[in-house]
Formats: sequence, structure tokens, C-alpha cells
Amino acid sequence: MKMKNRIQLLFLFVLLIALDQFLKILFSENSACNKNIAWSIPVAPGIFYFVFTIIFFALFCFFLKSKRFAEKFAFIFVLSGAISNLVDRIMRGCVIDFINLKFWPVFNLADIYITMGIIILLIKIIKKTVPRGGTQ
Repeated sequence: MKMKNRIQLLFLFVLLIALDQFLKILFSENSACNKNIAWSIPVAPGIFYFVFTIIFFALFCFFLKSKRFAEKFAFIFVLSGAISNLVDRIMRGCVIDFINLKFWPVFNLADIYITMGIIILLIKIIKKTVPRGGTQ
């Protein structure tokens, strides 16, 4: 991968984390402090950090092995969302959620990053595995 692409991905990684953290500060008055995992599912901190570490390093290894820019781009979204929420847990003792749609559990920008990255990766996987055109 070209150095220019590496720098762009690193810049995107830092920018996404900074934006999420900035918005969490900006909307701190209207936020929720979620000490649990997604949808407020409770889990023991030791188990959470153990599983988080394994998943994070697995994703990071996939990121390093990936040859395609689009896949690396998707991994950057997932990894930056995970790190930004981890920063919350370490610095604040919980994940700050500030987007409240009333019909869905409260969430944050980092959650959107993770979701977007996973959707992009799933699309790439489906495109690789589904035969293209033609009849059999």
C-alpha cells in the first residue's frame, strides 16, 4: 500500500476518534453514561476487557493483512469506533451515548462508525462470495 494511503487512513482514524470525543463533550448535558455493552447488556468488566482485547487484535490483524483500500477503510471505521468507546470506558468509567432517536436505544457516533464499517465489510464479503451474472 502506498505511503499516501497509509497516511490518509491514519488521519481518518485519528479524525474519527477526535470527532466522536468532541461531540461527546459538546453534548455531555444530554448524554447517558452506559457502563454496559451494546443496548445496555451487562457484562463483568474483566470479561469485557478480555473479549475486547481479543476481538480488537483480531480485527487489527485482518486490517494489516487486507490488500484492498476499501477493506482497510472499513476496518478503520470499526477500529476507531472501538477505540473511541474504549477511551470513554478508561477516562469516564462508561461509554457516553448522546444520540437519542426515542425509538432506539441511545447511542453515539462511535457506534455508527462500527456499524458502518461492518456493513462495508459485509458488502465486500458478499460481493466476493456471490457468483457474478450469467446462468448456470
